[in-house]
Amino acid sequence: MERKEIKLMDGIFLHCMKTDRFKTNYICINMMSRLNREDVTKNALLPLVLRRGTKKYPTMKDISIKLEEMYGASLDTGIDKIGDITNTQFVMDMISDEYTLDSSKLLKDGIDLLCELLLNPISKDGAFNKEYVDQEKETLKEIINAKINDKASYAMERSIEEMYKNEPYGLYKYGYIEDLDKIDERVLYNHYLDVLYDAEFHIYVSGKFDENEISKEFTNYFSKVDRNFLNWRAQDKAFGAFESLGDYLRAPDVKNSNSVVEHKEVIQGKLVLGYKLRGHSAKHDFYSMTMYSTILGGSASSKLFCNVREKKSLAYTIRSQFIKHKGAMIVSAGIENDNCLLAKECILKEIEDMRIGEITEEEIHDAKVNLVTRFKSMNDSQIAMISWAFGQMLFDGDEDIQTVIDKINAVTKEDIMTVAQRLEPSVTYFLTK
Repeated sequence: MERKEIKLMDGIFLHCMKTDRFKTNYICINMMSRLNREDVTKNALLPLVLRRGTKKYPTMKDISIKLEEMYGASLDTGIDKIGDITNTQFVMDMISDEYTLDSSKLLKDGIDLLCELLLNPISKDGAFNKEYVDQEKETLKEIINAKINDKASYAMERSIEEMYKNEPYGLYKYGYIEDLDKIDERVLYNHYLDVLYDAEFHIYVSGKFDENEISKEFTNYFSKVDRNFLNWRAQDKAFGAFESLGDYLRAPDVKNSNSVVEHKEVIQGKLVLGYKLRGHSAKHDFYSMTMYSTILGGSASSKLFCNVREKKSLAYTIRSQFIKHKGAMIVSAGIENDNCLLAKECILKEIEDMRIGEITEEEIHDAKVNLVTRFKSMNDSQIAMISWAFGQMLFDGDEDIQTVIDKINAVTKEDIMTVAQRLEPSVTYFLTK
């Protein structure tokens, strides 16, 4: 794969990932802005409204017709939080131009449609379409209310909220119902202009294309936008002046651990143990912590799965995961409501065993095989490769998949013990009946 980054203008970057392995072209526009309590709900509402229509394609029906004309191309939007940053995505994939029957310029059409969606939404007199905004507020309200429906995800969200109280990362990415009444079509449109004014854009294109042509297409659109990119990552006084995005996503200092018990109508209890990695460096701890989490609870051969779930039958489900953007390690388990203390005790024993070096060569080997298989599979998916490249960019890295595999294979038992000894408990959360 040939990779190249082109700076279109201040704060707007085009990442070209040229490959002939696929018969499709994939476009992903990442729009990054600050994550804060004042704007989190507006940020979540914005892509819902933007996808409703553009000046060129006024309705969702018009957009659907255009997608059908493009041989059934797909279009989606979404929002996520990456450390203390909000990232709104606009993604599209379509077959490569060479596979069309009439030599259609599908990639050019795809860029046109995505940029129309992002930069030319339906608006009038400084406001979005009121009907669209009101309808999508109801949609967002349903999304927020449905948070409790998936108890495992709910417990995870609540544990993150408790771990990062009064910090941006503790905010729910879809926002809060109490904010919706304060948002109308004019408020949201003004927020949209503010985001465009100083957001940082990273545009990824994967497939077969002429980089000069697509660079001109994106530049033509973005050059018409009123922007004054101030590099808010460096300017933001709350975080200090950092040279890299990786610094901006750093983990805060570890604070005292706390315990939370929440009661809901649940059949199965949900236990979550949250840890923070002291002195975390997202760029340098990734490989050791990924190995640690995989050995602890990241596969069917992990300590938690084999010992807590299989041997002692104390969990229906159990896993661990490493949140690299914040240096957090989360253990989550679905258990009998009455087994909380015993399950917690057994989980803590496995964590302590790893801290003192009770890690076998077989466990290390199995974890490496598991991770190598996962990373190799990324080469079979354009979105996976884009996601990896985007994550690398966030931490000022440029490692390809093979380099990652080599570094995973180079992790030693001592490396794993080093990060194991730096983990400190942050929260114990239990959702029970």
